[in-house]
Amino acid sequence: MVKEISGEILKSWIDSGKKITIIDARDVKDYKRGHIVGAISLMNKDVEKRKNEIFNFIQPVVVYSNDENCPASGIVAEKIEKIGLKEVYNYNPSYKDWIEKGYPVVK
Repeated sequence: MVKEISGEILKSWIDSGKKITIIDARDVKDYKRGHIVGAISLMNKDVEKRKNEIFNFIQPVVVYSNDENCPASGIVAEKIEKIGLKEVYNYNPSYKDWIEKGYPVVK
């Protein structure tokens, strides 16, 4: 079952150097405008095409999207979990929350 994660916990994992894979489930245009440091772009429509790459994620995976009203992070997280990854987290309220907290992003 996909677990929920807060921005505070995700930030603490990043700051501590914990090995995690962060996935941005938003549209590529949104990703290019700004994303969480270290995040890779993976939209819902690409999960199946990139599943061999996803199998290489041996650490916990955290997925986020635009905000609490955007279902993309939950959809992508569930697809990744169905592929066989065991430690999958949905960061929802997502990118909007990250920005509001003033956490670092790549632009």
